Formats: sequence, structure tokens, C-alpha cells
Amino acid sequence: MVSDAGAGDSVTRVAKGARALLPALAGPQAVLRDDQLAAIQALVVDRRRAVVVKRTGWGKSAVYFLATRLLRDAGAGPTLLVSPLLSLMRDQIAKAEAIGIRAATINSTNLDQWWQVEAELAAGGVDLLLISPERLNNPQFRTEVLPDLAKRVGLLVIDEAHCISDWGHDFRPDYRRLVRVLDDLDPGIPVLACTATANERVMADVAEQLGATPLLFRGSLDRESLRLSVLTIPSQAERMAWLAEHLPRLRGSGIVYCLTVGDADRVAGWLQANGIDARAYSGRTDPDERLELEDALRADRVKVVVATSALGMGLTSPTWPS
Repeated sequence: MVSDAGAGDSVTRVAKGARALLPALAGPQAVLRDDQLAAIQALVVDRRRAVVVKRTGWGKSAVYFLATRLLRDAGAGPTLLVSPLLSLMRDQIAKAEAIGIRAATINSTNLDQWWQVEAELAAGGVDLLLISPERLNNPQFRTEVLPDLAKRVGLLVIDEAHCISDWGHDFRPDYRRLVRVLDDLDPGIPVLACTATANERVMADVAEQLGATPLLFRGSLDRESLRLSVLTIPSQAERMAWLAEHLPRLRGSGIVYCLTVGDADRVAGWLQANGIDARAYSGRTDPDERLELEDALRADRVKVVVATSALGMGLTSPTWPS
């Protein structure tokens, strides 16, 4: 049994460690929010299961990056992070490395690196492994990688956790396989589920999937910097004309979303023909070109990226806002 004094020392040590790491992750002016620190302590000190429902840009990734580093420093196993999109994975790997986390991913774009990542993981050379939920449906990964990883994992993170719920707007059936992973985990392994998109019904479903009565850290999902406007434009031709007329008047770079790959290609071509620096981005875009476009978008080097949902959740600036 841990004494109250011992528990207090652990809380203080974790708080001090998290604050010391934060500047490298989020800039010299960054300050840990109360719920960020509370969530980190719940994972690192109490080894609890927790759900964080906070607005985009609040700093949910800071919670699991800092918790990963602190757990690894204390001798825990690697973190398994389930992310839905490749663009999100690339952002997260870059951020993790800022605080000395050795991050790697196994996904459909790096097939030739799988064996190397798996070998490094087995040898203890990976602190954070990022996978897509679909990877849980890969027979090789399920039989050759996941069983050993489940025994050694120090933290399980489920990003965009609304996808685990049948009621979530972006429900992905492969997320359900996480329930099997959770069942195989030692009860003392902390689990973190994060989302910026969850109503009460989705939250209840996510909590049920996690089990063990998870702690809930919830805040407003509103962002003062965002404005929502709706225009009713009846035909595709008129929508295309509206874009060509109005996009040049807007400052900075932006994203135009389309439902299909064909629409993304057509809209990008139309905008280019009208003198607008536009590029198409979809699941068919070459991986190297995707990286180039993501970097160009962040740096305002391209006016507009016309994208399918392949570009979306988690594409963020290098640091999370304060």
C-alpha cells in the first residue's frame, strides 16, 4: 500500500516533470492547464482509465505525450496510440520527438519499414507506436505484433475516441476491435480516450467501451476563433463560380472539402484554371506529395488545398494553442 505521503510525493514529482518538459513540446510561454495536469497524474500516478473531451487546440496530445515520457522514464512499457488518419500520425511523430520520445508508425504507406519498426519495438527502441484502427484487422499485426505488445504496453491512447461509438458521427467499425485489446490489458495499465466531438450519448458509449468507470475531463468545445456560416448555393456550377470569385479575397491558406476524389480533382483543376494556387489531396495522392501539401498548407505556401476526408482530423500547427 502506498502511503498518503508517498502518493503526494509522486503527484509533486509528476507535476514537476510535466512542467519541465512542456516548453520543448509547446513553446516557452506554454502553461499546463489544470485538467491537463490532472489527466496526466491520473494516468501516471493512479494508472486510471480516463476520457478527455476538449475542444480542438486545447492540448489533448500534450496529455498523452507528457504521460508517455513520464511513464517511460519510470520504466513503463511503450505507448500504443490508435489514430484515424495518416496526417495526424505524421504531426504526432514530429511533436513527440520534441520531448525525446522515440515514435514510430506502422501503416499502409510504410510497408517496407514494418519489419524494422517491429524489430525496434521488440528491442525496446520505440516509446510510442502509432497505428490506424484498420491495423487491428491485419492478420500479421494481430498475430505477430499485438500479443507481445499488449503484454508490455505502458499506456493505451485512443485518439478521436468518438469513432469507437456506434453513435459517433465518424464511426469506424475497426475501432470496435479495441475492445478486445482493452480486455487483454492488465487492469493496472492506464488508458486515455480523447475527442473533441462527443455528445452525451456518444460519451456514455465510449465510457462503456473503456469500462472500469473512467475519469471524465470535459470542457467547452467552442472555439472563439472559429465562425460558422452557411450559404445555400443550388448547383455545382454556381458553387464552383462562387469559389473562384471569393477565394482570392480571403487571407491566408485554406481547405475546400469534397465528398469524392473525382470532385477534389475537378474543383482543384477549375480553381487552377482561374488563376488560383490550388492542389488536390486525397487517399490516392502520393505519400510524399501529401507531406509536401501539408507543410505548404501550414506555411501558407499554397492558397487552397481541395481535399477529401483523407485530410482532416489532427492536422495542426507545430504547437498547440494556449
